[in-house]
Amino acid sequence: MEDRKPNPKLLVTWAIAGAFLAASTWLMSFVPIPRLHANGCGFWDVLWMNRLRFVAFFTPFTLGLAISFGAERRFKRGFLSDLWSEAELEPVKVLLAYPIWTSASLILMGIGLLAMISTAPRTHFSGVLFYILLIPSQTAMRLRQLVTPRANPTGGLIDWQNFKPIHSDQWGQPPVHSSE
Repeated sequence: MEDRKPNPKLLVTWAIAGAFLAASTWLMSFVPIPRLHANGCGFWDVLWMNRLRFVAFFTPFTLGLAISFGAERRFKRGFLSDLWSEAELEPVKVLLAYPIWTSASLILMGIGLLAMISTAPRTHFSGVLFYILLIPSQTAMRLRQLVTPRANPTGGLIDWQNFKPIHSDQWGQPPVHSSE
């Protein structure tokens, strides 16, 4: 079988789509999922009683993170090993340069804050679930940082290793003030 190069734009799309799937876990907090019956009231009985909730929360979260991190890792490995030409990476740079990632991040954070404020008396998980909403924007920012070329600083203090120690022949003597 021939070893094909993966499409960089497809990998980035999968990474962001997986991040949105993981963030969709937040929406599951608003779905009324019933508790099942248990025979006792211990720790394991409470877990068994809430098994549908755990499956509803953790299935999209783990699946989304696995898709996102897997695609991101493959893209990073291919990018750092110069697997793609600059022309092949141009659609990725255009996709990641869209301002929708910043807008989507701000909108999701606003929705999360409103939901956290409105559900604060009823649930304690809204604060934790707020951070799940940041996964898509963080994924897009990590990928954008990877493909953005770094500018070399011009001038300034570049190499701290080549500086000589400070030396003065007048150490210990009182300062000389100029009289004007």
